[in-house]
Amino acid sequence: MPTFSLFGKSVDLEAVPSPNAVTRDETAWLHRTHLTIRLLTQLEALRVHTGGRAFPGRDASGEAGAWLLIGDVIQSSSDLADTRSLPTANPRSMVAFTHASLATVAAGTVLNIGIASAKFGGSGGGFQAEFVSGPPIVFKPLSGKNWHGAAGRA
Repeated sequence: MPTFSLFGKSVDLEAVPSPNAVTRDETAWLHRTHLTIRLLTQLEALRVHTGGRAFPGRDASGEAGAWLLIGDVIQSSSDLADTRSLPTANPRSMVAFTHASLATVAAGTVLNIGIASAKFGGSGGGFQAEFVSGPPIVFKPLSGKNWHGAAGRA
C-alpha cells in the first residue's frame, strides 16, 4: 500500500498521486501544503459535524461535507477536535462536534490530503482529506460519537 508523507507524518492509502488540485481553504493545511491523490480502492473515513446546529463560536456543519478525517482517528473526541483543529472557540469543548458519520469514498475519487493546520486554535497535526471530484461520498451516521470500533488507519 502506498505511503504518503508530509512533514514527517505519513498515511497509507490505496491511491496514486494526481495533479495538484485547488483547495477550498489553503489555511486549513499545515504550511499551506497538501497533496492531491486519486483513490484506487474504496476508502472509509470519518466525518464529524454538529448535525446542522450552530453553537457559540462554532458554525453549523452537516453530515454531508467535503472535509474528512483520515489516518489515526482512534482518539478521544477532544483530542480528535484538537488534532484536526475543528472550528470552535475552544477545540477541546464538547461543541467542536456532536455527531460522527462513516464516510465511504469510492475508488476513482480525487482528494486533497494533508495535515491539519492550527487554523481554529487547536494544535492541528492530524491527517485530513478534502473531496475534490468523483462520485458522491456516502455518509452513514454512527451512534452518538461512536467511531471507536473503527480501524486506526485509513
